[in-house]
Amino acid sequence: MQGDITIDSILEENARRLVRLHADYNPVTGEGLGDLLGEERVRLHISDYAIPDQWVSREVADNPLVRAIVRAGGIDKFIQKKRWKGEAPTHFDIERRLRRLRHKHDFCFWAYFTQTIKAKKGGRIRFKLNLPQLVALAKCEEMRLAGEPIALIILKARQWGGSTFCFFYQIWILFKWDEYHSFAIAAHTTTASETILMMLKRSIADYPAWDLGLPDGTQLKLSQIGTTGHAYAIKDNDNRQVLEGLIFIGTAEKPDTLRGKDIAGVHYSEVGVWPDTPEKRAEDIVADLQGGLVERPLTMEVMESTAKNSDDFFHDVWISCEEGEGGYAPLFVPFMLIENDTRPIQDRREFAQWLYEHRNDKTAFGRWRDAGEYYWWLWELGATLEGINWYRYRRLKLSFAKMCNEAPATAVQAFLTAGQHVFDPFTVEDMARSCKEPVMVGDLISDAREGEELLNNIRFVPNSEGNLRIWEEPDDTPMTDRYIVAVDIGGPNDTSDFSSVRVLDRLMLMPEFGLEGRPNIVAEMHYHTDHDMLAYDAARLAEWYGHALLVIESNTLETKDKERDTGGDGFEYILDILAGFYDNLYMRRTNEDKVQEGVVGKYGFHTNAVTKPKIIDHMKTCVRDGLWYEPSRLCTNEMSTYVEDHGKFNASPKKHDDVVMATAILLWVGMKEMEMPAWVRLPEEEEGIIIKDKTNFTAL
Repeated sequence: MQGDITIDSILEENARRLVRLHADYNPVTGEGLGDLLGEERVRLHISDYAIPDQWVSREVADNPLVRAIVRAGGIDKFIQKKRWKGEAPTHFDIERRLRRLRHKHDFCFWAYFTQTIKAKKGGRIRFKLNLPQLVALAKCEEMRLAGEPIALIILKARQWGGSTFCFFYQIWILFKWDEYHSFAIAAHTTTASETILMMLKRSIADYPAWDLGLPDGTQLKLSQIGTTGHAYAIKDNDNRQVLEGLIFIGTAEKPDTLRGKDIAGVHYSEVGVWPDTPEKRAEDIVADLQGGLVERPLTMEVMESTAKNSDDFFHDVWISCEEGEGGYAPLFVPFMLIENDTRPIQDRREFAQWLYEHRNDKTAFGRWRDAGEYYWWLWELGATLEGINWYRYRRLKLSFAKMCNEAPATAVQAFLTAGQHVFDPFTVEDMARSCKEPVMVGDLISDAREGEELLNNIRFVPNSEGNLRIWEEPDDTPMTDRYIVAVDIGGPNDTSDFSSVRVLDRLMLMPEFGLEGRPNIVAEMHYHTDHDMLAYDAARLAEWYGHALLVIESNTLETKDKERDTGGDGFEYILDILAGFYDNLYMRRTNEDKVQEGVVGKYGFHTNAVTKPKIIDHMKTCVRDGLWYEPSRLCTNEMSTYVEDHGKFNASPKKHDDVVMATAILLWVGMKEMEMPAWVRLPEEEEGIIIKDKTNFTAL
């Protein structure tokens, strides 16, 4: 064994994971829920209550009625000691009050005693939340208790009851917190909406009326309002509406049925398979439903789906939320959190030994379709041995792409698209884990907006809405050929491609740093802007980073690339501007005939059918071997959706590759064509050059 890993340590860790996976808690007493939900629970003892010992929330324990009963020494003593106006309540009355109190503050308790669900083996059982549902509950409760609107986006593996939990949580809000809580459910198909309607009708019909303060014997029902068949109210057996909140059920196929509703909650179900055409865009359907939602405490908006691919609206929203820029809290549920996705193991020690011994295998072993390295990766992600065993048997029946869709281990894996990914998804995901937020965000300004004077007195101005993201400021140690800046030209409009400007620090390529040295991205801009402003911004940034080599991609004009929307012929215009005042522009070599004619080179990096595969293949090598440090999720996100289709490299449909192309150019020119960085010896310096502060460099 190497390091601290032993077979015993694997088995001990597996035992801990199994305890959590099985979510062994008591929904009646509440014992064990505190640890699973990550919340404080206190022991409450009432000797003559039906549940003498309970583990409850602080809200329940501190309730005046509960505290009075505890001080009195029990329910009966409390009734005897208290002076009542009129007839004293019975023991049964007090127990029901305590039940209603805990129903309000303990969703798990409420769900177990008031809701039933269909069992996988037939029949109906009480609704006891499983581990993924508890994880979702913890997210919702965090927002509710903070007084924030509940907004959640769920990317999920199949078959764990995510939609079921969300529907019941909305009903809980309606029943226990806000009787005016109307909510809408937008299913992906008519069949799905009908299934949801039947589930909700059963839920309401079985609900104990006493919990709403209604007389015993009252029968609740979910009744249609009007003739449209899309609005429903909760009524009693005398057909009287008992709560003001309504439930609207429709589909993304017929979004008009849900538009214009005054709602406090909305659930978008299986958004990844919604229609997304020019006539019926998923984004527009969501926007229409959001129009009726006024965000406030106790409002609830949930978008959930299994992943379809990486070129749809759901993927876009998920990525923005992962980066902290969207309006929903992201929740990914991998297969290893699902109890049903396990398979018993006859000899755990033997299995653990096999898993460890083959952890570095690059090829499949025996009958199994994946390499031992992959199975070990699942273990490191948190899978149980039983989960890995289930996965390898399931994998015998399904393609890898299908497994990623139905039983993803990571969010990146869930969105794997059809076609050949250029960059290994798992390596890209590892890179993404090392990404971090920039240390500075803002803009560069100088003494002029254009011309040579714009290179004078360049300084950084903090601005949270600025376009420049910086991980490391320029280092003023005198050097040559240290920094390189690449520009991929986009357009000025929101519908155009983005312009991407990226800065690479090549310091660590110097021989004194050895084979472990690697260059790193230190700054970037990714935005829409006019071409003249792009030229000025790029020159200002390159000058700030030590008069860096400035490389402009030139395919926009020269190849008349119809697939790119740059808002015009950007390269020639930008070059005309830069050539007048910035003298460190990249110039590509020309062929021998041109040299004989006196033409040494042409400005700009020309991306064409010859050079594009070359720089992308080089970037693939750099990804595989970890040859540069990438701090930006913009880059890893684009890499995860960059595919090869019929010999052509492109972003997936509806995605972008601006950052990928700028990075590929940086790595090619910075590693293949530029001179090695060198120290500049100043006259006053003695022999030897000292790096001022090596700890400043991310690559170290």
